[in-house]
Amino acid sequence: MITNAFRMAKSSSKLLLRSGGFIIIGILIPLAATLLINIWSGADRMERVDSVYELPHMDTQMAYLVNFNCLPVKVYDHTDNDESRGMCLRLAEAGIFQIFRVECSGYSMDEIMDSASESALNDKVGAILILEETMEDSKLFYIGEDARFSLFRDTLKLCFRNPHEENVDSPKVTYVTANSGDDVNYYKIREFSYCIAIASIAFIFGGVLILGTTMTEKQDHVYSRIMLTTATRTSYILSKIILILGLSFIQSSVMTISFVFFVNADIGISVLQFACILFLQGIIFNLLSVCAGLFCNSMSAAAFLAFTMWSISALMAGTYFDISGASDLYKKVALLMPQRWALLAATRFQNSDYSAYPMIFCVTAAYLLVILVVGILGLKLNEEE
Repeated sequence: MITNAFRMAKSSSKLLLRSGGFIIIGILIPLAATLLINIWSGADRMERVDSVYELPHMDTQMAYLVNFNCLPVKVYDHTDNDESRGMCLRLAEAGIFQIFRVECSGYSMDEIMDSASESALNDKVGAILILEETMEDSKLFYIGEDARFSLFRDTLKLCFRNPHEENVDSPKVTYVTANSGDDVNYYKIREFSYCIAIASIAFIFGGVLILGTTMTEKQDHVYSRIMLTTATRTSYILSKIILILGLSFIQSSVMTISFVFFVNADIGISVLQFACILFLQGIIFNLLSVCAGLFCNSMSAAAFLAFTMWSISALMAGTYFDISGASDLYKKVALLMPQRWALLAATRFQNSDYSAYPMIFCVTAAYLLVILVVGILGLKLNEEE
């Protein structure tokens, strides 16, 4: 059986390598996906400390970090002392304000005003506060039409009135964060996230290429002739699995080589961990595309289905944006997507938690088992037709 499977896989691989899409799907897109890691290599990183976002520069964009459930406030801390930092923390603890603090004690007021004007025009901000020693010297600007601005102004007055003590009469929201190691810090992993999003389209269309060989064999009655020989359906399925493993290995190898020689950004995971995650993702998506395509009667329908699966899965998994503020239902749905598990594994690797290895292997095995069962059903339906 194994011999027949390798023989059939060798014959099908010739069709696969001769197809025009192999260069694009097998080499160019994986290469481009890896190079996308460099897109954030020179970007500023923002650090969140006790619910206050610390901006490294006055011109750092904050739009990508905005929580739309809160009023985003950019604070130019011109004093930069313990009192001003404590005030920013107290404002953030109110629960409805998102504070972005930038230390600017070494800048002139003209430079700060220029930056504030630029932020008001080109960034996502609801209010701008230039924080001085007193309320009278500080400057507060209202940007947009958010009704919560009046609440922020009143809270700011209370903070200046009681700089060293809590206002026990005011309602307060307390956040408790449990660091389980499974929370994806999107802004720490976004380089890898973009890479896995684009790599997924190469993986899933790689399955379409393998599906093309299956459809060609069916149309040319090659499959019928194979079934008349000593080969079995099991050996035929095994030959396609060998093709999937081979193509996934080629794609992940191209990405790993590109990662080693062309990527400048440090994403916090080793080459082996990078290769392992991508290879397993490649197997899942290649097999998923092949098995789902067995229910289609044409390559165009299979390609449309593959594109739909890629676009929805990459979007729902949170590869393009942070979903940490999404609802619990959305997060549970996201866990159905293979890319989400890849991000979780990468997060664990970044935290030096090597339990990511058994996690990603077990998740991959579960996906493959379900997909393989569905694929066998699709193959039987094709035989009946």
